[in-house]
Amino acid sequence: MIFGFVISFSVMAAGEDDYLSALHQEAGKVDGGAVGETEASGGRLSRAYFERELKEKYAGSAVFYGKLAPGSQEEIYQEYKSGATISELRKKIMDRFLHR
Repeated sequence: MIFGFVISFSVMAAGEDDYLSALHQEAGKVDGGAVGETEASGGRLSRAYFERELKEKYAGSAVFYGKLAPGSQEEIYQEYKSGATISELRKKIMDRFLHR
């Protein structure tokens, strides 16, 4: 009986994952999504995409980035567009935040 409950719960969770995946795909179509943003900016990632990725994957760095002056944010975004690695960008964010 316990085994049947665990299996039914696993199947239910897998179904929810598919449902959530479908919702995320549809939301991406509505709000521009990553594909639309990169195409709209000539093959490069948009600033909105960069900031969203920073927030989702590196929340601490995103907080410090948000506290930077607009000029510093633009400088970091331009380096991102030119191909800087995320570790370089995160270091630069902290350097700018700490005024180094």
